[in-house]
Amino acid sequence: MDAAPPPSPPAIVAPPTFAYGATDFAPITAEEKDLCDTASRTDWLYLSGLVALDVASIYLDAVGLNNKGNGEPGIRMLGPAAVGLTWGATVSGMVLALPKCSPTWVAYAPPEGDVRNPWPLAFGLALLAGATAPVTVGIETGPPGGNWTVEERAGRIIVAGVAGFAGAFIPYLLPPKTWRAAKKLENIRAGADGREAFVGYSLRF
Repeated sequence: MDAAPPPSPPAIVAPPTFAYGATDFAPITAEEKDLCDTASRTDWLYLSGLVALDVASIYLDAVGLNNKGNGEPGIRMLGPAAVGLTWGATVSGMVLALPKCSPTWVAYAPPEGDVRNPWPLAFGLALLAGATAPVTVGIETGPPGGNWTVEERAGRIIVAGVAGFAGAFIPYLLPPKTWRAAKKLENIRAGADGREAFVGYSLRF
């Protein structure tokens, strides 16, 4: 009877190729420098696209879908909804498109983990967008009178507010390059590639 094969040696885990020091606040590797350079410049193209969408939605509401151009109340409500969505995206997009990195400072989480959460800011921006989108639609609608009924004027304000709140989350789904680069840099510093995370614990007696 043959003897059992010897146990295989334990797997050797290669040490990390790079370890950050306590004072490594500046970008170090070439990838970090490229990402920080991208995140340190305002994404003007993204902001210009948002402004163009604002102008297009206001024009669509004022000319194409208002009560003078279409007799269906449901169709007319598409105008303030479009204005609210684009305005909400602009409110959040302006914040996300601003510089998020400095050549001399890269914020990253401590070893015990990052306690910061982006969702309170996102929710606050959504509330701001939901409060200001009706103002934009109200200015565009004009003073009371004309062909607008009280019910429809109120409906336009409500629809614009709800759409503005929802539209503020669009830039988080379709972010500008500054926000994308900053999040990727954050993932590199956290030791993850954005697709997987590692959680560990230790006990001491």
